[in-house]
Amino acid sequence: MYFLARLTILILVTIIIFFIVHNGSKEKGEAKYLYGAATLIILYSIFMMYKINNFPNVFLDEGNGMYDSWSLAHYGVDSNLIKNPVYLEGFQGQGQSILYSLLAKPFLKLLGYELYAFRLPLVIASIINLLLIFYVSSKYFSRKKTFWTVVVFSSSPWVLAVSRFGMDCNIAPFMVSIGSLIFFLGVMMKKKILKTVLVTIGMLIIGLTAYAYNVGWIFLAVYLPVLLIYLLHRKALKINELIIPLFLLVIEITPILIFAVRSNCAPLNNTIKILFWTSPELQIGRVNASFINFHGNMFVQIYNNICSGLLMYINGTDGLSWNSVGNFGPYYMFTLPFFIVGILTILKRRTIWDSIILAQLTGMLIIICVVLPNYNHWIFIHFPVLEVISIGLIEVSKNTKQMGKALLVTYVVFTVAFVEQYFNNSRYTGWETSAISEVKKLDLLSYKRVFFASDDPNFVYEMRFILPVSPYEFQKTKDNPYSKKDLATKNKYANFVALPPDSKINIDTIIIIQQGKEKQFSTMLNKMKLHNTFTINSLNYNVYKKR
Repeated sequence: MYFLARLTILILVTIIIFFIVHNGSKEKGEAKYLYGAATLIILYSIFMMYKINNFPNVFLDEGNGMYDSWSLAHYGVDSNLIKNPVYLEGFQGQGQSILYSLLAKPFLKLLGYELYAFRLPLVIASIINLLLIFYVSSKYFSRKKTFWTVVVFSSSPWVLAVSRFGMDCNIAPFMVSIGSLIFFLGVMMKKKILKTVLVTIGMLIIGLTAYAYNVGWIFLAVYLPVLLIYLLHRKALKINELIIPLFLLVIEITPILIFAVRSNCAPLNNTIKILFWTSPELQIGRVNASFINFHGNMFVQIYNNICSGLLMYINGTDGLSWNSVGNFGPYYMFTLPFFIVGILTILKRRTIWDSIILAQLTGMLIIICVVLPNYNHWIFIHFPVLEVISIGLIEVSKNTKQMGKALLVTYVVFTVAFVEQYFNNSRYTGWETSAISEVKKLDLLSYKRVFFASDDPNFVYEMRFILPVSPYEFQKTKDNPYSKKDLATKNKYANFVALPPDSKINIDTIIIIQQGKEKQFSTMLNKMKLHNTFTINSLNYNVYKKR
């Protein structure tokens, strides 16, 4: 199924590209730009699916999101037994956005509980986004712009990295980008019905961002009003053309708006069922982890936050190894001059497409001031910046072929270097995927008891990710069964139990001990024999069975 899924996606991508090339811009000129862009999209798709089942490793939030998605797909409830949640409580009450887990449900149901199945929705969204960029550019802009836009987007280190692991927030910028592209197609349509349909679909997809990342609440509150007011002012849209889209958008985002208010207001922060959906209680707020300190001198805090963000881009890394590879930055440092030229260009000409870019950048202003900088927290800045870079690049190179050739060679060199380091550099990206097969072959759930000794506080969740049991069984067997307050578990899961020194070893028992801790259980291990070993989260474990 793994091979068949990848082959199917590649065939579909090729067919769509063929359609776009033959139905795109009728502009006279060199066809090499369109064929070059098409080739890049196919290479991009191959990169997206290469080793997707075992690289990168499994990030904590990804593993827990996958279990929640599987639980929703097969049992209709999340890991905390909540039906139709608008937000996931998470493994210890810290919360995770729901959208990606919902998108992954049909893939896990169809393809089984496999890591590649959980990652495919993001891979597909990333490819669809690039195909839409290709289509929109080829339909409304020059072939040269089409090529260079695809070059910039398909080679971005941030895009290449973020599209390959299923952390909940990673889907958010693709909802904004895909929705905005469809919205733009609608605005440009002459036929009224088709215009309304595409504008509505675009706005509803953008609205899904509210279910993809909580920082998106701030972004959408600025981006959409700024964009719509500007387009109404330009008469690119009429008020009556927005009645249906806005009405449906309000209906769509009402559940998450209610949750946003309730989860940030202590007296209202409890689990409540409204109609067919559930607004869960959030045990641990995300404010301290995502936002600046709002006490003290706010202007100093904002100034320091902006400076930290600038340093992040100057250094070419946000310091998070799963986000940043080497010091390539999210867009390559040599693109800064093109960004400056691009900004000056769109401020001068202000086309409808430029207004979408400017509205997205405007939507980031509050976030830049109050949200702590890393590539995830500032996730909505990347696509508009890439678009600005591509505009600046086209402006600089339009009058000289030599500049274009030099830039293409530079992009090829940097992208090849990035890809090589992405796959080969030693860096932490989560739990080792090699542990999945190593642990599964031990058939641990068939034993009456599996005792373990580990310094890893997430060991239980690593086992839950690899060896899932129903959410009902999980709740029954965790540290505090069915508790709605103490959600986390560290010592118990299914038949797994943390190893106490006085444990009685039965014949149907297996023991997992972190290497280096054997002396603490030497008396017990004298009756056992070494059965196997495995490594997970950079810790080595010995597996013992009774002699």
